[in-house]
Amino acid sequence: MIAGMPIATAIKRHQSHTSERQPIELGFFHLVFIFLLTSFIGLVGETLVSFVVDGRWESRAGYVFGPLSPLYGLGAVLITLAVNPLRGKPVLQQAVAAGLVGGLLEYFAGWFFETRYGIVAWSYADQPLNFHGHTCVSMMLVWGAIGVVWTLWALPVVVRLIERIPRDIRRPLTVLAFSFIMFDSVLTLACLDSWFCRTAGMPIEGPVQQMCAQYFGDDFMSTRFETMSMWTSLAHR
Repeated sequence: MIAGMPIATAIKRHQSHTSERQPIELGFFHLVFIFLLTSFIGLVGETLVSFVVDGRWESRAGYVFGPLSPLYGLGAVLITLAVNPLRGKPVLQQAVAAGLVGGLLEYFAGWFFETRYGIVAWSYADQPLNFHGHTCVSMMLVWGAIGVVWTLWALPVVVRLIERIPRDIRRPLTVLAFSFIMFDSVLTLACLDSWFCRTAGMPIEGPVQQMCAQYFGDDFMSTRFETMSMWTSLAHR
């Protein structure tokens, strides 16, 4: 007995506590479905917040197909890869890692869309300690807090949910899901490029741009990505 507790029970509780602090074993299968799930949840959450704030429904989609916002999914995957190995380390260390990863992702994404397409999807230009308006220190602190909550509490639940997928269909389902993500990503970037060229008065060249102009025209793009603002003069092309 240890302090009135049977030894076997004490050992079991110690092992359970230790396992909670160990990195979760993850594979490509897990990461693909973490991306999909958090992309969907992020889109739903942002849409609901937008409705509460603005009083109307707005399309917050990040892809031309599917109810997904890939920035959330990519953020979840990158923070998982960065912070999951730090489970059991001081919380401050985990928060710093998550904050840096989230801030770098937000900065790069903001820079890419602005310089490539003249799109400003968000701006922190009016916030103190901002980095070219793409991210700021206060938002990095938010990323840090989100990363800790995600890795310590939400990730184990999500992984258990994902592992409910039967093992015999995991491989084909992962291949199918990843293929869809890559197809949607490439097509969305091509459609944004064609939209930019049309807006800037540039010639539509090549079969891909022509296909995007025909099937994903200005009306579709402005409705699908209605919260995006495009200023072609900002692009560096």
